[in-house]
Amino acid sequence: MNHPAPSWIGQSVLRRDVAGKVNGETRYGGDLKGPEVLSVAVIRSPHPHAEIRSIDTRAARRAPGVLEVLGADDLGGVNLHGLIHRDQPVFCDSRARYLGDALGIVVAETPAQAAAATLLVEVDYRPLPILATMDDALAEGAPAIHPAGNIMSTQLIRKGNADAAIATADAIVQTRLKTQCVDHAFLDIEAGYARLVDDVVEIHASGQWVHEERRLIALSLGLPVEKVRLIQPPTGGAFGGREDISIQIYLGLAALRFGRPVRIQYTREESMVARHKRHPMEVEYTLAARADGTLTAARVTIRCDEGAYASTGPAVLRKAASHATGPYRVPNVHVDAIAVFTNNNPTGAMRGFGACQMGIAYENALAALARRLDMDLVDLKRKNLIRDGDAVTTSQIIPVASPIHCLEAAAERLDWENRSYDQPAPHLRRGYGISAICFGVGYGDSYPDASRARVRLLAGGGAEVFSGGVEVGQGLHNLMAQIVAEELGLTPDEVAVTASDTAETPESGSSSATRQTVFTGNAVKLAAGEVRRQLLDVAAAELHLHWEELKVEDGWVMAVADGGPRITLADLVTTAHRRGYDLDMTSVYQPRTVKPDPDTGLSPRAFMTYMFASHAAEVVVDLETGEVVVERLIAVHDVGKAINPREVAGQIEGGAAQGLGMALMEEVITDQGEIKNASFTDYLIPTIADVPWIESIILERPDLEGPYGARGVGEPPLIGTVPAVLGAISDAIGAPISETPATAERVWSAIHRRA
Repeated sequence: MNHPAPSWIGQSVLRRDVAGKVNGETRYGGDLKGPEVLSVAVIRSPHPHAEIRSIDTRAARRAPGVLEVLGADDLGGVNLHGLIHRDQPVFCDSRARYLGDALGIVVAETPAQAAAATLLVEVDYRPLPILATMDDALAEGAPAIHPAGNIMSTQLIRKGNADAAIATADAIVQTRLKTQCVDHAFLDIEAGYARLVDDVVEIHASGQWVHEERRLIALSLGLPVEKVRLIQPPTGGAFGGREDISIQIYLGLAALRFGRPVRIQYTREESMVARHKRHPMEVEYTLAARADGTLTAARVTIRCDEGAYASTGPAVLRKAASHATGPYRVPNVHVDAIAVFTNNNPTGAMRGFGACQMGIAYENALAALARRLDMDLVDLKRKNLIRDGDAVTTSQIIPVASPIHCLEAAAERLDWENRSYDQPAPHLRRGYGISAICFGVGYGDSYPDASRARVRLLAGGGAEVFSGGVEVGQGLHNLMAQIVAEELGLTPDEVAVTASDTAETPESGSSSATRQTVFTGNAVKLAAGEVRRQLLDVAAAELHLHWEELKVEDGWVMAVADGGPRITLADLVTTAHRRGYDLDMTSVYQPRTVKPDPDTGLSPRAFMTYMFASHAAEVVVDLETGEVVVERLIAVHDVGKAINPREVAGQIEGGAAQGLGMALMEEVITDQGEIKNASFTDYLIPTIADVPWIESIILERPDLEGPYGARGVGEPPLIGTVPAVLGAISDAIGAPISETPATAERVWSAIHRRA
């Protein structure tokens, strides 16, 4: 009797890269070097805002070991890059817009010689007024940072009539929130290697979208894209911090000029000064409800510090506006959002991508409303969370909406109804917070978001999958292998993965927007499914059965009926090739989304699907010092289907820890455009002593489009953590937290303001 083969979907298959990372054999970008390699160092502006009158490189060129100093005139192509608006110079030649803006590179025999020579470059600067705040940049008469002015973009939402609903509401609360600038703080700092192979520039550097990075590199170097090959080395974290171009063009330019291998490696300080950050935002939130707690309206204004360049700012601002009311039913919504250029470090993509800041804002407002109505917070959420078939902020109907399922699971695990306010000591207060959040998957808003994948069966019966999707620690390679194994009756170990090499793989979009599970997962499943269909057609003739009477399992193609004929995959591949079948298919997955109406910001399908989560936190606050200890952190996520549950739990735990850092300690301190804490000595991130055991709960309500129902998990674990922790602190001290992070000083101040 035939027994169903075990499915690889839902199995915690061991990561294929784990051994190398544990025993130290993995070679990251900083490990790619050799004695023949030249070194590159970047010349950076010491001014946040300055006119560049002249650049004199003669002394640097005469320095020991220096081969050349290269700048804008040496590029050969366009001196601009950027993901949405190409507004950032590769090398500034007339104006520096932030402290750290690049002016050129030094190429030398050693890293020390290259770094020393950067200090010998004489630049005649004329300092310009520093627009250090959004108020500075919006002030009448402020100098324009860019030719079009200091407003980078605006967004709006107009749904119903918010003003009328507020005017007739039984209860109204108004809250203000100021969120901080945050660094990605990945451990594997920017480092890479490049060489010339025949007439192709081959660059090994970590990004998040190798094919788009190749386009930008080619444009700047003045090369056709086929003359640039980008290969992603093993990468230790990204979190959005590798979405913008960093070292890639510098490496390509130097390798092209000298025809010798070159490398570059930032210091930690340079990494933090040069790279974009999370957008600081200011949010004013008015929330209105009926006396029974039913939400009737939200009026929201958002101001967003864009820093010196656009980066992904327009998309971040849209994400913030489109997530303004989160997973709650609010029939009347009015949102005005504006992003402003300043002379601060550029801001761009980071885990949460605008939805994170809004999660704090709407959860703060909801907590204030619960206090105003004297309602239990969970009861208020229960009343207003969307259900299947309800609409989110943009009016998009969500067929599978599970925030209530997540909330109930979090409340049950915390035992919300019986939470204890016992005091461990007279100066200590206990508090509880619970959040409910949502996140739209993918780029959305009609952007042609697509992923491609190629799958082929190999002689001998194994398979190979090709994808441009980059692995930055999230487990993408395992996911692809498990899907191919499931479709072709193999084990994941029999599936080879070739990924993120522009010469070998089809484009799969970026590893961002929590999109790879759904997009690349579907592309791989489609390609493997097409190979499977070819395989069954071949087998049908060999086994004298219709393909619908066959199945692929455990390395065999066999009859569905017990005791029927069978043939091994290895033999069938040989037969297929002899008969002219290549068993090699490429597929593309490109779901449609709809551009928002310009007058309302509404869209029937802004994102192809949504994810939902609820977090609960229990904290103890020291009333004398303001110090906070997070004693419990529960994270419930509906992931549709956990293709690899251990990887999903790891993503939840990592995101929750990162969210705890944003809630309590992480903050880029900037004064007049200068970062004051560009090191891990002064920029604090959570250690194991700060993070409690994270209680991860995985729910599975299948998504209608995701592979096997999966919808991903990457960003929501951070988004859900911050409001849960802040809510718990507010519960403990009896006062709202309106500025992040909730450092001991800010918590202490909130306690004393209340007093």
